[in-house]
Amino acid sequence: GLEFHIRKMPGGRMSNWIAEHLKVGHSIDLQGPNGTCYYLNDDIQKPLLLIGTGTGLAPLFGIARDALFSGHVGPVHLYHGSASTDGLYLRERLKDLADLHTHFNYIPCLSRGRAGAGLRKGRASEVAMADFPDLAGWSVYICGEPEMVHDMRQQVYLAGAALSDIQADAFEYRDKRAEAREAEAGNEKNS
Repeated sequence: GLEFHIRKMPGGRMSNWIAEHLKVGHSIDLQGPNGTCYYLNDDIQKPLLLIGTGTGLAPLFGIARDALFSGHVGPVHLYHGSASTDGLYLRERLKDLADLHTHFNYIPCLSRGRAGAGLRKGRASEVAMADFPDLAGWSVYICGEPEMVHDMRQQVYLAGAALSDIQADAFEYRDKRAEAREAEAGNEKNS
């Protein structure tokens, strides 16, 4: 089955439509994923570092499960970050996965406020880089906010990861300013 992780965004056309109008039993057409973040099983012993923020966890969760259930034996470290504990969803499922696979480590990170038991304080990207400053020979997957993804891609490369071993997907937000300019241009044509 398919599993979707959808964050309701203020003013988000799709997320709000799903939250307010989509009901059980409705049919929708879907297009498959276009991103580059999927498990590459070219070396089942290679260490994997997965870093994500918010619903950037969705592809990373899939990558971790694909790796673990297809026989990956190298260590897998998943760092998931959020500003609030509410944003650290799937914690129990990820802890259960870590209990099942001793070579899988799940590290939830809280960037704001006090980090309680089982949480690391700081941004997921910073915590991961502090834990693993040398990434030569690693495969790295990064998903989340565009700025974090861009910065981390550069940092993991500088830490020794080969460009071919860095897979990254940033969130894509519709540019509201571009949307307003398009609407304005359309109105000018019609006048």
